[in-house]
Amino acid sequence: MLVIGAPMYNFGIPTQLKAWIDRVVVAGKTFRYTERGPEGLLPAGKKVFIATSSGGFYSGDNPAKVLEYNESYLKGVLAHIGLRDVTVIRAEGVNISAEARQSVIENARRAIGDLTTLKLAA
Repeated sequence: MLVIGAPMYNFGIPTQLKAWIDRVVVAGKTFRYTERGPEGLLPAGKKVFIATSSGGFYSGDNPAKVLEYNESYLKGVLAHIGLRDVTVIRAEGVNISAEARQSVIENARRAIGDLTTLKLAA
């Protein structure tokens, strides 16, 4: 299992997370180039959880969705190395108001709790 915390900074991931990705995504180690394109080398079935937060709203039908480079980038990079079983927990809108922040954090915690309950039931 891999758990990634990824707050959105200026529409993308923090530099510390980018530096980690640059150390992990290495040709010949975690992926290889083939005639059919890149192929991930990490074991199939590894589960990834991404906990992400943003000040505004960047998912769904929101017009600002075109500025979302956080979740889409991470999913793309992870798929590149063979990790496709990705669950994202979002806390969007944390800078809208104190009430909105409280609500989205509670929703994210509830979503995490739901995942735990599902895992225990399985």
